[in-house]
Parts: sequence; structure tokens; C-alpha cells
Amino acid sequence: MDTAEPLRWLLEQIGGGVTLIQAGCLPREVVAAAFARYSHWYPIGKGPRSETDLFQLADLHELGCTQRLVTKRHRTLKLSVAGGVQLADHQLRQHTAALAWLGTTVAERQVAECALGAPWAEPRLREDLCDAVHPVLAASLTHDDGTVMEVKDTERLLWRFWHLGRELGYLDERDRSADAPISLSATGRFAALAALRVLAEGPKGRATASERGSAGGQAGVGEAAHQ
Repeated sequence: MDTAEPLRWLLEQIGGGVTLIQAGCLPREVVAAAFARYSHWYPIGKGPRSETDLFQLADLHELGCTQRLVTKRHRTLKLSVAGGVQLADHQLRQHTAALAWLGTTVAERQVAECALGAPWAEPRLREDLCDAVHPVLAASLTHDDGTVMEVKDTERLLWRFWHLGRELGYLDERDRSADAPISLSATGRFAALAALRVLAEGPKGRATASERGSAGGQAGVGEAAHQ
């Protein structure tokens, strides 16, 4: 099972090269193809005009750049050697997507570890998921001054987990309302197992605010912008 299908699709679209438009955005034909394939990414209905109108595509583009799956020369974006290898190897691509879903900081990974198990048996409301995750995080994460995490910190960290999980197709959440239940998709279950294996192999420790990174206000701003 391909557990990173949207990422695979984007790598296929980029292939041997596409010409970027202004501000380094993907060309309109790629945006149109993304909307045709993933129409739920843009709920307004008329269709996006550019990558900036389709934030899921923009974030996948950024993921490809961050993971060095693509390379840019002047206005041409094409697959890197690593991108070509991962396009042909679904296990490597799954590993890359799982790493991206987990995040890069200690706090993001601890949030993911808690959040991955909560909706495994049944869908969970956002509020219920936060209530299930927060006590664990409050016991394991602290601010630099030693104070425990607040609920708003948990919500900001969970936002990143929800956000990327939806883009990669790991979370079934077509209804974006605040009271919509969240559940793991079929590919999300495989990806969750891969992510948990990565976590099991990594170091454990008590994180501080300086390690958390995304526990600050930026994630909260993104949440408001995309809901």
C-alpha cells in the first residue's frame, strides 16, 4: 500500500522538470491537476488559481524541498537524485513522509506519539483528542522556566500534526468543522505504524520550550488561517 500517495503524485508531476511561475510557485497546470485529483483540498468550489490558493499543495512542495527530493535551478524545478530514488521506492517514500508527519523537535514527536494512538480504535473529536493528549504532554514537557505546558500549547502542537496528516491523506477529515471527528485513514494506519517504529528507535527525554519550536504562536496563526 502506498502510504504517501499525494507526495508520490507531486513527485511524478515534477518529474524531469517544471517551470516555476512568480514567487517560485508551481505552474498553473500542476495546480489544476492537483485540484482535479484532490478536490476536497479547496472547499470553496470555484477552484484555485495558483499554488498560494491551495495551501496543501504548497506545503507538499515545501516538504519536497525540505527533504531535498527536488532541486531548483533558475526557474526550473526537477527531481533530485534522492527524489528519483524515493519515487521508485515506496518504502523510502513512506519513511520520509512518516518523518515529516512526526516533526523535527522533541515536542512535536512526543505530541505525535500520543496523538497517533488516540484515534486508532475509533474516531475522536478534536476536543477529546486534545483532552487525551494534554495530560501526557504536561507530564513530560516543560517551558524553559520549568512551568508545565498549558492546553493552548498542546493545541498548537496538535495543529501541525492534524494539518500535515490531512495533506498526506493520513487523516479522514473531509468535514473541516471544529466538531468533526478525526480518524486514521487506511494509509494513515500503515503510516502510524511506520512513525511509531521511528519513534521507538529515537532518543527519549524531557523537552523544554527551546526544544519545542512550534509550541509558539506561529502554529496558532496557521490554524486560524486554514480553518
